[in-house]
Amino acid sequence: MGEKPITANEMGRRGGTTRAKRYSRAQIRAWGKLGGRPYKLGKTALVRLPRMLRRGVPKGEIAKKLGISTRTVTRYVRKMTGDVG
Repeated sequence: MGEKPITANEMGRRGGTTRAKRYSRAQIRAWGKLGGRPYKLGKTALVRLPRMLRRGVPKGEIAKKLGISTRTVTRYVRKMTGDVG
């Protein structure tokens, strides 16, 4: 009888071990930090956002001016203040 076909999970595990043997841990970690979703706001918008908040501009108005949702504004506020909840 022939060998049992390889599953997708098994293929992934084998690829990971091969990669681990070929490259150093530092290289693999560096590649992991390159990924991820790009920021919605650019550098200038990230400078404008806190200024507008300090001036008391409502979140809805900030969202309109920067072209983002109010939820995104709230996320940045939480990130800046370190608020988790």
